[in-house]
Amino acid sequence: MFAIFAVTCFVAYLGYRLRSLTRSGALLTVVTGTVIGFSFGWFGLYLLGVFFSTSSLASKYRSHDKKGVDEIVEKTGARDAMQVLANGGVGILCALGYQLTNDPVYLYMYVVSIAAATSDTWGSEFGVLSKLKPRFMFTFKRVEPGTSGAVSTFGTVMSMFGALLIVVSSLVFIDLKVTHLLLLWVIGLTGSIIDTLLGATFQRTFRCTVCGKLTEQKIHHDVPTSYVSGWRFLGNDAVNFLSVCGATLICFFVFG
Repeated sequence: MFAIFAVTCFVAYLGYRLRSLTRSGALLTVVTGTVIGFSFGWFGLYLLGVFFSTSSLASKYRSHDKKGVDEIVEKTGARDAMQVLANGGVGILCALGYQLTNDPVYLYMYVVSIAAATSDTWGSEFGVLSKLKPRFMFTFKRVEPGTSGAVSTFGTVMSMFGALLIVVSSLVFIDLKVTHLLLLWVIGLTGSIIDTLLGATFQRTFRCTVCGKLTEQKIHHDVPTSYVSGWRFLGNDAVNFLSVCGATLICFFVFG
């Protein structure tokens, strides 16, 4: 247990020093890693590490080409506590469920939760680099990269690879039949789909009163933005959490 806590602290500190995590993000990473490690052992930390390392690299990859997107999305840069909770909070619930019941379904649910988070992160971080502007999923009109509810071919492909990476990586510790592997992959991918659906329908959006751009930010050009649509309490972190939660619940009904 102490070794797991020590490794988690080291990783959180490293993430903070590399500016991948804020101070609050690093603290919650310690909590998340310790709880998950206590229940799932080194496998839990390993899979969490695959997500964190690859997602951080995806965020930093060609960051200079994402400056336009930074004006649209709610948060950029290092992950804070709410972002860590949005991606890892469901994993904590899976760990607690496994600790209380020792039911292997919670192990599958944990894999799906990380696969869903990775799928969504990869789709977002790589999708904005597509040569063609994405299309809004309901109207199919071209919109600005980073717009919630928009999809691109490149982003979709990378979402599929992100979910697949996590499921395949889990084979290092657990045995999976081919059918189970494919099911976990598909269910993990639904996290990205749910995220896009929520982004297109209920996620809050604002408009900058200075430049007129649609944005997820409440402040733009140092001026409060005006509310346009969506549920006012449903920001990007909440959408991420609900998408991971949705995929994980699907896993519970499939394997439970």
